Amino acid sequence: MTKNKKKIVYDTQGNEYLLTGKIGEGGQGMVCCTDRSSVLVKIINTKDPEKIASSVKQIQWVLQQNLNDLNLALPKIAITRPKHGYVMELMDGLISLEDVLQKSFNCLLDEGSADGYLKTGGVARRVQLLLAMATTLSELHSRGYAYGDLSPANIFVSENVAYSEVWFIDCDNICFNEREGVTHLHTPGYGAPEVVRGEQNVNCLTDAWAFAVLAFELLTHQHPFKGLYVEDGEPEIVEKQAYEGALPWVYDANDNSNESCGGLKLQDIANTKMIELFRCCFEDGRSHPLQRPSLNQWRSVLQEAVDQLLDCQYCRHQFFYDPTVKSQTCTFCDEVAEKESYLLFEQVLVLGEGNSTEYHSQNYTRILNKESRIQFKAAPYGTELWAESSSTLTVDWKDKRVHLSPSSKGSMLISKGARNETFHKNIRIPLNKFMPEDPYFITAWIIDEIEDDEHLKLVQSYCWRLV
Repeated sequence: MTKNKKKIVYDTQGNEYLLTGKIGEGGQGMVCCTDRSSVLVKIINTKDPEKIASSVKQIQWVLQQNLNDLNLALPKIAITRPKHGYVMELMDGLISLEDVLQKSFNCLLDEGSADGYLKTGGVARRVQLLLAMATTLSELHSRGYAYGDLSPANIFVSENVAYSEVWFIDCDNICFNEREGVTHLHTPGYGAPEVVRGEQNVNCLTDAWAFAVLAFELLTHQHPFKGLYVEDGEPEIVEKQAYEGALPWVYDANDNSNESCGGLKLQDIANTKMIELFRCCFEDGRSHPLQRPSLNQWRSVLQEAVDQLLDCQYCRHQFFYDPTVKSQTCTFCDEVAEKESYLLFEQVLVLGEGNSTEYHSQNYTRILNKESRIQFKAAPYGTELWAESSSTLTVDWKDKRVHLSPSSKGSMLISKGARNETFHKNIRIPLNKFMPEDPYFITAWIIDEIEDDEHLKLVQSYCWRLV
C-alpha cells in the first residue's frame, strides 16, 4: 500500500475505512489498520467466487454467535466493496505475539544472552500470557466452538511488558467443534499432524496441539519438532515430516534422533507439571489426539505456575520454586535465592476444633516475592472458579512488613499457636514475627455471600498456612 494511492473500503451500511497499513497477511486474507482508532479491517484476498461466497457465509455466521464476553476481536460488520471482508475492533497498545517472539529471538541470536528474554517479560510474563490464552480458549471450547487457526500472528498482547492483556484476531475462523467441509485450515508449523496430513478438520483437539506448540515456542524459542534431525536434513523434506508427526519431539524420552539443538532448555523455564503436559501432547498425543491435554488442563497448571515463580534478586529473571530441594537456585544465573526474598503459603484443610484441630495439606502452594502482592479468592484454589471469583484478601509485602487487607465485605481469621483473632480491617505484621516452628494460619471469607451456617463452616475450613 503506497502513500500516493489511498485504499478505501466500505461496509454494508456505506461507512468508509481508509486502510493505513498492513499488520498481517495469510492464506485467507490481509489484516490492515485504518484511520479509525482501534478499528482493523480484514480483506479476503482470493478471486475465486466459490471461496469468496464461502468466506462471506462464514463471516455472517460468526456475526450471529454470542461470544462478545471473550477476548476475541470478532467481526462487527461485513465489508462489501471493493472487496469482501469484515471490520473488527482491537484495543490500542497491543502488538502481535509474532513480533514479541521475533524481538526476543533476535536478541538471543545476536547477543547470545537471555537479556532479550527478560526485556520481553521473562518467564513470569510468558506464563501469564499463556494463562490468558488458555483461559479464553478453554471457555470457547466449553461452549462447543473451536478457534481453528491458532498462531502467533493471530494473537495480540500488551506492548508494555508490565501488562499481560491477550486478544485473538482472525476470528472468522471460529467454528463449531468440528469444521464442516473438506478444508484443513492451519498455519504451517502449528497445524496438528492429522490436519497437515489432510485426514481431519479442525476441532478443539487440533487447537490443543497448536496451543502446546505455541507455548513451547514462546517459552524456549524453539519449535518442538525442529531439532537436530530437522536442522541437519533437507529443509523441505524433514520439515514436512516434522509437521506431519513423523518425527519425535525434541525432548522425546524414547528417541533422541531429533533432540534439542537450540533455544532455552525446557527444564529451566517450565515446572514439572508443565513439562508433563508437553510430553503428553507431543508423545502420546502426536498419534492419538484424545491423549492431548485440554485447554482446561493447561489453564489449571498455568494458574499454579504463575503462583510458583521466584524473583531472582541477582539477575532479575524468574524461576520456578522446587519443593523437592532445600535451596532454590536460579536457572539463569545459578545463584541461590535468599530465604528473606520470598514467603511461601500452603493451602491446608482444617479439621476439628480447639486442641483437636488438624491441618492437612491440599498440595497447593503460592509464592509471595519481596515487594510484591498476591490475592486470595472466594472460590477454592485450583478450580475453574478461582480466577473469576471475588477477592477476599490481598497480601502485600512492603517495607519489611506483610500487609493483610480483607475485602470491603470480608473478614479474616488469623491463628498462631493457641491464639485466634478475627479482623475486618487491614493489619500489618513485621517479617521477623513469622517463625516456621509456630506458623500463622490465615482464613478469609465474605459474609455477605454466605447463606447458611453449614456453607460458612465449609468456606472457613480451607485456609493458607505460612510455611
